[in-house]
Amino acid sequence: MEAPAENLGAISSDLDPVAVWTDGRLGLPGTKTASGLILTGARWTVACVVDVRRAGADAGEVLGVGRLGVPVLPDLTAARGAGARSVVIGVNSMDAYTVVPARLKGFVVEAVGHGFNVICSTHARLNDDPELVRLAAAAGVELVDVRGDGPRETLSTDLSVDATVLLTTGTDCAVGKMTTALAVHREALSRGMRSAFLATGQIAAMCGADAVVQVDRIFADFITGAVQHAVHRLASAGHELVVVEGQASTLHRVYGGNAVNLLYGAAPDAIIMCHDTDRQVRAMFPGLPVPPVADELQTIADLGRRIGIPAALAGFSVFGRKPFHEGDQHAVPVVDTRDPGAAAVLLDSVLRLTRHSERDRR
Repeated sequence: MEAPAENLGAISSDLDPVAVWTDGRLGLPGTKTASGLILTGARWTVACVVDVRRAGADAGEVLGVGRLGVPVLPDLTAARGAGARSVVIGVNSMDAYTVVPARLKGFVVEAVGHGFNVICSTHARLNDDPELVRLAAAAGVELVDVRGDGPRETLSTDLSVDATVLLTTGTDCAVGKMTTALAVHREALSRGMRSAFLATGQIAAMCGADAVVQVDRIFADFITGAVQHAVHRLASAGHELVVVEGQASTLHRVYGGNAVNLLYGAAPDAIIMCHDTDRQVRAMFPGLPVPPVADELQTIADLGRRIGIPAALAGFSVFGRKPFHEGDQHAVPVVDTRDPGAAAVLLDSVLRLTRHSERDRR
């Protein structure tokens, strides 16, 4: 089964609750999918984590946020006992496989044999493997590939958006763009606002979103158009605030294209800059240094100014042990991404900066 391009809601009930498999790496680099689902997921209930190295612990304690009541179990038999009906592949793969890699396939075969549905968000698609499809059919379970081919929509020059659009940007991958976007969106909902969340990556799609545009599964010609049309559809449905999840950074040599296309397609009224103060080199690309925050901001400002996108800075969402001094140069709030009150501060800044109340009365 391929997850619907716009929303995963149609398939969620048959898969819940889920176990998250982390291949002995919970809390280590390469398990961003697992961390995102455990800490911010709202689409499925995480019954447990399957990780033999951390078995016996609580997932929240492993991730440094305190007990969450999500046990870490040693195997799939224990996961079945915890009530899980599906297994989510919680490890990230940087390999550009066109076939399911052997280790992942071996685990999927085991999971199917235990009667679990398997949800996978890697570039390797389970349903492209005939043997896995045959085994799943015989066992009466589903193989769900989260990354589906995206729409082919071109940018429109006359498609207006009557909503406040917020885009989370960042200085690298895995610096809190998804977490910040979800937190601000949920804060807006708690205030009774008509907010919508547009997921642009596979983890956020699984965490819960009003619409999904998988930017890394769309031909480059159509990324800006797909994002623009998704934002327009959400605004036209009556949402007054559209929060768009950002990807990577504009100065990232590997993924910068996605970041720029998101900026062009979303045409945000405001941005929130996300940053890890301890990050010196790119995550997963140690040969690439992380440029200064000021360079990232200047690039976004220059691009926006030259093509007519306001993209005003509304705040910084940061974490890390080192102090963050760059925020002193801007009259916007600086919050700790992990602070429970951070989303409220950032949302207030966005609404004030964009004159949201006046816009909504038009």
